[in-house]
Parts: sequence; C-alpha cells; structure tokens
Amino acid sequence: MGIRQLWLAAVAAVGILVTPRPGVGPDWLRFDGDGWKGLSPEAKQAYLAGFLAGSATAQALVTGATDSSGLMRALDSLSRGGFRFPYSPNVYGARVEDFYWYLDRRPLPVWYALWEVNNQLNASPGGRQ
Repeated sequence: MGIRQLWLAAVAAVGILVTPRPGVGPDWLRFDGDGWKGLSPEAKQAYLAGFLAGSATAQALVTGATDSSGLMRALDSLSRGGFRFPYSPNVYGARVEDFYWYLDRRPLPVWYALWEVNNQLNASPGGRQ
C-alpha cells in the first residue's frame, strides 16, 4: 500500500470516528438577544451599520455585479428605493430593543430579530410600499 492510500485510509478513519458537533458555525450566526443586551449603545449602532452594509452588498451582488464598478452601480441603483433593509440603524436599533424586551425572545439570533423587525416595518401602514 502506498503512502497516498495510507493517508486516505487515515483521513477516512478520522472522518468516521469524529462526530461533527451540532451548532458549529460562525459566532455571529448565533449572536442572540442576551449578547445584544450586553452591547453598549455605540456597539449596537456599529453592529447595525455593519449588518445593513453587508445586506446591501449581498443584495447588490445578486444583481450579477462582477467587479467593483458593477457593485457600485448596483448599490447606487438599490439606494434609490430597493434595499431589503431600507431603514437607518437608529430605526432598527429601537425596534430590536423592543423585540428583545420580551424575555422569551432573547434566545433568538439578532439576524432573526432584524428580519422580523424589517417585516413589521414594511407591513405597517407607514412602511414602504
């Protein structure tokens, strides 16, 4: 048996013997209401600004932008009324605070709270059409 076959056999054995851990993933994906409540007001605004920038960039990339100029054109176009999360960090911050006021919601991740808040804002009579 060659070295390559031994290496593959060892890797396969480790793969069989090692059980994957449930819930493994990026920490930001599991960041919940308890973590949110522990942030300073400035950190909350920074988190929200980053979330909105990331969301807008992801939305622009879906349009097919393949380079920086295409990305800038897509973001410019979306900024005129097409963002999925169209409100300011201050608006989302206040609503997320309200969302996590209910203790039973604290285990829910912040991305979920933002999604719920955004849906409520867009469904309200004063929300975007």
